[in-house]
Amino acid sequence: MAELERALFRGTLPQTPPADFTRLYFGAEFCFWRLPAQKEILQALSWARQSGWDFTLVTPVLGEAEMLLLDRLLAPVLPELAAGDEVLISDWGALEVVRSHRDDLPVILGRALSGQKRGPRILGMELTTEQEDYFSQGSWYNRFAVEILTEQRIVRVEQDNLLQGLAPLPEPLTGSLHWPSAMVTSSRNCPFRDVEQNHPCPAPCGELFSLQADDTDIMLYQDGNTQFLCNEQLPENLPALRIDRLVWHPEHAVCFDNAGSGC
Repeated sequence: MAELERALFRGTLPQTPPADFTRLYFGAEFCFWRLPAQKEILQALSWARQSGWDFTLVTPVLGEAEMLLLDRLLAPVLPELAAGDEVLISDWGALEVVRSHRDDLPVILGRALSGQKRGPRILGMELTTEQEDYFSQGSWYNRFAVEILTEQRIVRVEQDNLLQGLAPLPEPLTGSLHWPSAMVTSSRNCPFRDVEQNHPCPAPCGELFSLQADDTDIMLYQDGNTQFLCNEQLPENLPALRIDRLVWHPEHAVCFDNAGSGC
């Protein structure tokens, strides 16, 4: 395994590049209407170049009409990506869009497609060793799944920092671990979006707020159309898990500390 790479996932760009990071994640994972405009993406790419960082363009879950919009958005952007840059897809439909413009670009699989077993209720379940192993895995842990990814030239899978722990990824896959936010669930329904709207939402879409259920003490956090939990405790055996990249979400870290108070 290579040396641990540290990436920063930001929706807004800091004036000064923070130390210890070498890659910028920029875009949207779960909501198409949060995807930045072409001008903003190119500005972020320029910021990464000036900072000496590599660049990961993050694309979201898509509907059919949104695939056409993504195609138009990426057409002038993808030619600007260079060695070390990559595109994260959160929807299989985005793979065709990316490859139609740049067949040479590395594509990585977003955590919306990881198939991990999520949610805090798992911690309260009485599980056998075999069941514990199952709940620590995702969609890409068997030979046939790995063959599908390698046929598509995808070797990096984004992972959430599950409360119940993670199983090692099978070779030749490598993983990126997102923290301190771990996705729990996402939906096309959003508490901040008018269902009658057929145009982009006003930005920002809404403040992060906390959710509490009676059957777990672990707080959930609603951010747009997606719920997260906070898990700041990183696994100790990252190389053994085949994880060689950490993706830090500073905006979520601040919000977890201030949820409900206008973070």
